[in-house]
Amino acid sequence: MRDSRLVQTAVIGDEHSDVPVVLPPEAIELDVFRHAHEGDTFWCGVLLGGCGAQLATKLYVDRQCHFQHFPQPNGMPNPCRRPAVGESSADHLYVKSALSRSLLDHGRAARFAFPPPIGSVVDVDLEDGTSLRIHMDGSVRPDWDVAERTVVLGPGVVPEPGTLAGCPYVYRVRCDSDGATRRVWIGTQSLAHPTDWIPLSECTWGDEGLLTPTAARLLRTRAADPSPTAAESPSVQSTALPENVVTFVRGLEAAQRTGTVEHVRRLCAGGDSLLPSLTPPVRTEVEKALAEARAWLATHEEYQHRLFAELETAVRERRAWDVRSRLQQAAALTRRGASVSEQRVLAAARSYLRGQDRVEEPRAMAALRREASYRPTPPAPKKPKKEPRPAARKTRSQRRQEAAADARKLLKYLRREERSLSASELKRVVGNLVRAARTAGDELEPKDRLTVVSWQEKSERRQRAASRRDSSRTESERPARNRERPEHTQLDPLAHAVRAVLQKAASAGTTLTWAQIRQQLPPELPALERGEQTPLLIRIDRSRDSSAPLLSALVTGADHDMHPAYPRIAAALGRPATNGDLAALAQWAVEVSRFRRKPAK
Repeated sequence: MRDSRLVQTAVIGDEHSDVPVVLPPEAIELDVFRHAHEGDTFWCGVLLGGCGAQLATKLYVDRQCHFQHFPQPNGMPNPCRRPAVGESSADHLYVKSALSRSLLDHGRAARFAFPPPIGSVVDVDLEDGTSLRIHMDGSVRPDWDVAERTVVLGPGVVPEPGTLAGCPYVYRVRCDSDGATRRVWIGTQSLAHPTDWIPLSECTWGDEGLLTPTAARLLRTRAADPSPTAAESPSVQSTALPENVVTFVRGLEAAQRTGTVEHVRRLCAGGDSLLPSLTPPVRTEVEKALAEARAWLATHEEYQHRLFAELETAVRERRAWDVRSRLQQAAALTRRGASVSEQRVLAAARSYLRGQDRVEEPRAMAALRREASYRPTPPAPKKPKKEPRPAARKTRSQRRQEAAADARKLLKYLRREERSLSASELKRVVGNLVRAARTAGDELEPKDRLTVVSWQEKSERRQRAASRRDSSRTESERPARNRERPEHTQLDPLAHAVRAVLQKAASAGTTLTWAQIRQQLPPELPALERGEQTPLLIRIDRSRDSSAPLLSALVTGADHDMHPAYPRIAAALGRPATNGDLAALAQWAVEVSRFRRKPAK
């Protein structure tokens, strides 16, 4: 049997090597490659997440050339479970190799490590104590709080909103194909300018570590025009200000920390109505806070506008790589709210990528599909002269065996996915299971047949419960609904499940609508009526430490803005009363920002 995986990368020397190589896909290029690497051996290296077996080069003229595992002694293909085999699957090793050469050129040395999952992160520790952490993908969340470590983001890894507001720039890294190797580029991303890319070989190394010409220029500009110090911030003097002004100023600062352009825009617009009622000294402080917020807003709005313009242009020009890259950044910037025009651009980009996923199949997958679907034409079977009955019995036996195998797979699937299946999905899967069990007959073990019956009964119970819930929604008598679901038996599990969903959102620094919450709840829990949502959130936050930020603040309206019920929830939980929508929005912005500085408990 042939190894059908189209492995494009390997390491040279042995299974523990960190010297990567990419096999060219075309036959004419492979001939040159073989001459260049005459005498080298290629391995499915452990630093690639591979099995450590030796690889051979396979030349084809009608499809893509690739590495191939040597077969096992019994002729079976190698059972390698390497997670990625494409040309980018060794990029972390190419980055390591390029950094080693750059450091050597500048008379420096470093120690490299590849924390799990392999290929996702590269740690670089220099001998002077500085370090870099390179995130090749989004598997490991960047930690921006380690002062001694420079974070470098790979393709598709989007900095969280507010990150670029707190530092002059962020480093990016990418690898591009260059013949039979991969060239490493370093980008410098800032709010004021698009990402500036240069080859890693053109970067320098200073006392603070890696330094690009763009980063050096931004640091010089920042030193010549320092930002206001913390001592000048209105928040320090907020103890002498009226409480409603303190809330407003803190809300402005919180919205800027979280990078939420829409919230800063609304607070700035509402701030003008607050000014006439203030005394001159207080008005001066608020005007200063508004001026700083509007300066922040101008920079961020310009950056966001430019990003959406680039995304719209990339969609119009059908540049898939640029669409994917900018869509992730645009979605992250507007995850708490987008304008109508921004929503239109996001929808167009997602629609375009869905079409690309259906139409533009990668060459490797196309070749794999051709290879998997190829079957030599069998010789015409000879017509049996006698005894057709045994052959028919054999066919029925094979069908029973295949049905039994299908039934066992479905049983395993149900045990694993039961909690994630809705009542209708469970009914469909159990229906397939029952049909397979009937076909299998005695080929299915007695205990498995009993399990099939048990699943059939469980599906019927779920269907009846779903029907009762649907009918109860149409009843006008609320007491009847309450009798079906006593609070002490069903509401506690529901509150626990909602709390778990909100804690997950708090860890990710995101907000959720009720529709998104419902999608993540276990299907066996009862539906939550609109009138029950606010009391449920109050109970959830009352079960937490009183000093913890309110999880209920993470529940927003459909536009990811403050939920209309938040002021009532905050008042019920002992937060200071607010006077008007502007004060409530400012208080809510402060509460949401606390999740970015302190994990949810």
